Amino acid sequence: MARTIIEADIRDHLAAQLDLIEPGLTLLDTEFHLPNAQRASGFLDIFARDTEGKLVIIEIKRTDKAAREAIQELYKYVPLLREKSLLKDTDIRLILLSVEWHELAVPYAEFAASAPFEVTAGAIILDDEGVVFAVEPVTPVAVSTERKIGVRHFLWGFPDAETATKAVPVIARRVENFGLTDFVLIQSRGTKPALRGRSFLYFAQRELRFGDYMALIEAAFDDDQLAEFRESIDDLTEAEDLVAEASDAVWHLHGGAPYAIINADSAEIAGPEKGARWFEDGAQEDIVVHRFGRFVDPWLSDATIIEEIRGDGGESDCRLRFSARTDSPPQMKALRARVENVFFFNEAWLGTVAQLIRYAERKSGSARIELIAYCPEDILRAIASSAFGFPGYVPTFRLDIMHDGDTERFIGLPEWDGSPPDFDKVMVEHFSGDSFGYFLACHFGENRTMNRDIMTDLGLRYSVFRGTGKKPERIRAQGSSIVPVKGEIRSINLMIDEYQEEVGKLVEIFMRVDQGFAETIQTFVNSDLHIAERQLAAMLADEPRRTDELYWCGDIDDCNLCGTSFVPLRFMVDASLKAGIAANVCALCFLQHGRGIGTGRGQVYEAREKGWLLIAG
Repeated sequence: MARTIIEADIRDHLAAQLDLIEPGLTLLDTEFHLPNAQRASGFLDIFARDTEGKLVIIEIKRTDKAAREAIQELYKYVPLLREKSLLKDTDIRLILLSVEWHELAVPYAEFAASAPFEVTAGAIILDDEGVVFAVEPVTPVAVSTERKIGVRHFLWGFPDAETATKAVPVIARRVENFGLTDFVLIQSRGTKPALRGRSFLYFAQRELRFGDYMALIEAAFDDDQLAEFRESIDDLTEAEDLVAEASDAVWHLHGGAPYAIINADSAEIAGPEKGARWFEDGAQEDIVVHRFGRFVDPWLSDATIIEEIRGDGGESDCRLRFSARTDSPPQMKALRARVENVFFFNEAWLGTVAQLIRYAERKSGSARIELIAYCPEDILRAIASSAFGFPGYVPTFRLDIMHDGDTERFIGLPEWDGSPPDFDKVMVEHFSGDSFGYFLACHFGENRTMNRDIMTDLGLRYSVFRGTGKKPERIRAQGSSIVPVKGEIRSINLMIDEYQEEVGKLVEIFMRVDQGFAETIQTFVNSDLHIAERQLAAMLADEPRRTDELYWCGDIDDCNLCGTSFVPLRFMVDASLKAGIAANVCALCFLQHGRGIGTGRGQVYEAREKGWLLIAG
């Protein structure tokens, strides 16, 4: 009767023939004991050194039952070995070997992806007598990725809610036929007067890996179509772009969901930027989230799904809203990944924000980091919109570090060096002198790679400021220190004021060619708040102008009544209200609730480079 082969037999056989595992390994010991002061000891099956001098821990398992323990033991061995010797993570390698891999494959893949040291694995092959005759490399299996909303969305409009409701199962069947299983269709009614009475469906899917999309494409395309698609993505170098193009191709394999077959009266491609505007606060009502696949999850709220469609969690490549605690490695890892994504084309802010994160981590105890960022890398659109007082296209970020009850605030904004702008030259040098070339570059995202050169041509740069409660202070992060950077601060608005005629050339292009831009600006210009600021400006024309220079002292962020941010506004009023209370309010709230301008009634402040300047009252 043949003797049962146990792990010790496999260990001894491999220790005597280490070349089966990897050529050049030198045996140091077997069953190497690693004690520690907390009585958590371990025994390394095989301890070796490789040809580069690195220490190699080799763990051996025989059965699936034993394999389940392997990851826990590997996690334990490295700190035990580090306690025994002064080692770096780069000094150590782990090799996991097992005869059976059914139970071990998934946990090993997760472990290999997150471990701070090098990890490899092998399948032990036994002959008929149970003797080891080979070790074959094991490639980590593709484990399910964390939830992420894809960047390509779709939006249909319907004449009424009943028609939209009937379309939901029709669209769902078509999408499932594409091979996509995890997606949502969000039904809603727009609150804008132009959308009254109509109903809409917004489609978003869980993003797959590029390889998963390619499998669906290869199953549906013929040879010529597949060759054409591969040629169309040959020039793409970024994984995000490859995934986006592949997800588009899957959508169009079967013609998407043509609006004619679902009785829609409009259809358009969307994405996180559209989603951010579509689902902004108060823009939609009667919202119903129709869920499919793994989105049917009681622990996943509708609000979270909509937030991720908006791109606030890092799904967008230019918008981010995220918070993390410095004592939470998963949160900090996620924060860094999202920072790299949102500032991918902006190395200035990418480097500074990374430094600020390290600055926060160096504080004693735990700190919380909150980051809100908008980085579209389109400075021309930002200048054109700022000419109307609309800040919605201006790149910016706000990073708050909260520690021991105190908050440090850092703000990113474009800054101007005072040189005269020449937009004709910009169009010639970057877009062949054709404004349509600019909009074509925007469509394909090519303008983002040009943006830094365009900013340089216009005398603009990305700067970072610290909020001090007085005027902003330009800074740079340097290790554990925040270093002030001297020099006059000039904003985009100052450039617009000094070169109105030149900026007018750019504004004319956008208002003539970009319908979406023109509609956004028109809506803003006709908004209640913008009208209120114009009315307040007209009132101030009859008020005596102050000759002294007094600035508001202290932090002030939002209107005390409506919560509107003061950042984009021209006026702030320290007002005595009709209700008998005092508050810092926007122009609209002042006109609705204020008691007038004057001592004891209302003091009007205007936004200036140094802060809020008292101009009346």
